[in-house]
Amino acid sequence: MDDTPELKQRRIAFDKAGSSKRKLPSEFASMAARRVGIAGLTFSVCYLGFEILFHFTRANQAAGFETFFLFTTAVGIASGLLMFWISRRMVHQPEQVIRIGLVFLVLTSMQIGLAEGTVPFTETILIRGHSAIAMWIGVFSLLAPAPYRQSLIAALCAAAMAPLGIAFNVWLRGYAAPPLAVWFMWSTAPFLMALTVTWLAQWAYQLGAELEKAREMGSYQLLEPIGQGGMGEVWKARHRFLARDAAVKLIHQKHSDTPTQLKRFEREARIIAKLECPHTVSIFDFGSTPAGELYFAMELIRGLNLDQLVHRFGPQSASRVKHIWTGVLKSLAEAHNANLTHRDIKPSNILLSRPGLEHDFVKVVDFGLAKAHSQEEQTQLTMDSTTVGTPAYMAPQLAEGNHAKVDGRADLYALGCVVYFLLTGKTVFEAPTPMALILKHI
Repeated sequence: MDDTPELKQRRIAFDKAGSSKRKLPSEFASMAARRVGIAGLTFSVCYLGFEILFHFTRANQAAGFETFFLFTTAVGIASGLLMFWISRRMVHQPEQVIRIGLVFLVLTSMQIGLAEGTVPFTETILIRGHSAIAMWIGVFSLLAPAPYRQSLIAALCAAAMAPLGIAFNVWLRGYAAPPLAVWFMWSTAPFLMALTVTWLAQWAYQLGAELEKAREMGSYQLLEPIGQGGMGEVWKARHRFLARDAAVKLIHQKHSDTPTQLKRFEREARIIAKLECPHTVSIFDFGSTPAGELYFAMELIRGLNLDQLVHRFGPQSASRVKHIWTGVLKSLAEAHNANLTHRDIKPSNILLSRPGLEHDFVKVVDFGLAKAHSQEEQTQLTMDSTTVGTPAYMAPQLAEGNHAKVDGRADLYALGCVVYFLLTGKTVFEAPTPMALILKHI
């Protein structure tokens, strides 16, 4: 149903409010926050490696110099480990982790600058390559892109630590100040890196924002993939207004231009919407993306499918199997009374969930191969020469490709195979190839 003008205005207002408060795309921010922790751990490891290397290359240095260098090394290692711990501790606050990470970038750059400045610029060692701060700014900024202003300010502050490291040691240790040309050359690389990499990080951020926008299906925002079937993939999603989780099924791109597959996908949404049994997955919404891809949103079922159940816990007791098949039969009874045949009953399409205070609540999913027998829906969407279903649980009529004879009994045959699997942990028939397995059913 189309939105009313009032609802459209509320939707626009909500989008503006959300875009003003949300600094980074959610999944993009989570990824960047995890990488901040990785950057911290990397910093600690590298600092330890440099300390070991420099321990064998420094010679005849004053005791104060050695103590100071060891102190900055210890602080550098500890700060990197602390940043890694914070990123794991605040996993549900990714934007806070990124802000802390920007402060971490400045502080660690200061440590590098102080350590580099401990070796004086002499007439024989006037230019020592480039400051390691430049490399550190580049690595960190690309790992953890942040909003442009925050990223730019942090990067420039970090770059300033290169000349400040020299200035600190000139003031504290009385080193002779190097010529202005040395200050300039020593500072150029960090500041150029800060300006360049900030722009690149902003470009990466924009790509992340566009990716998230492209993954918004109507009122639903895709979060992560949770499954894949023969004609579509299923994503965990969240309703942008109700903050309710759902499962969104998308048709595969390779089928998007196939009229037969599109009709089947649309019919799956209509079929599920007609079914009211609590043991059948409920559908919430249906629509298409701006690119023309079809999707529908259904309830998100948290639990195990029967395939996972047997592989994790082995064959099940007869009492539990009876409870399971009773729930499945209730779902199929409603579908069969509506002249619908599921045609793909198998362990992975039967789930055990925990809604509310109940447990082992049976849910039948994936009506993508369902067939209608009513007079108003006689269109055969599967070619007679095509075999559909899963070989290990396929009724002989389906195995022969004789779809005209397929009715609810095919689902009962498949359920019998599922029950056998639940009780024994094995399929009814076993064969080296799918075709050999189909022949055994026939």
